Amino acid sequence: MAATITDLLDAAHKSAAELAKPAAIEAACVELAAAFEARMQHHFKRGPFYKKLHKLLIENENTPLGTKVHQYATAVSVIKHGPGASYRELKSIPNLPFEIRIPAAEPHTLVDVTTGNFFANLVEMLEQAHKFLEENKAQD
Repeated sequence: MAATITDLLDAAHKSAAELAKPAAIEAACVELAAAFEARMQHHFKRGPFYKKLHKLLIENENTPLGTKVHQYATAVSVIKHGPGASYRELKSIPNLPFEIRIPAAEPHTLVDVTTGNFFANLVEMLEQAHKFLEENKAQD
């Protein structure tokens, strides 16, 4: 039986306190964000999932969650892909709830996932987004 999105988020929430090494946290972030997208993509007909989710949240006057989705999705993209367009965009976002390194000592340290409860906050944001999507049954 495949894990539901609720199962994945519950497991991620429980494992948040156990993750200690930056590489493990980064891997968990990328895997969770990809699994969330795969299981929730059906809410949108086509297009980039996190951009569509951000837009939908803003349109529905849920700007705080929309902002978090944009910040964390962009950070996960930077973790996954390294320096590039997402990193430049992340550097331009004011008041991030986590630290980025400018310039980074190493490409894998562009986003500091070891402070500020990065992973736990990512999980919480995904839980809120899941609740919103299920309550609103988005279809663009």
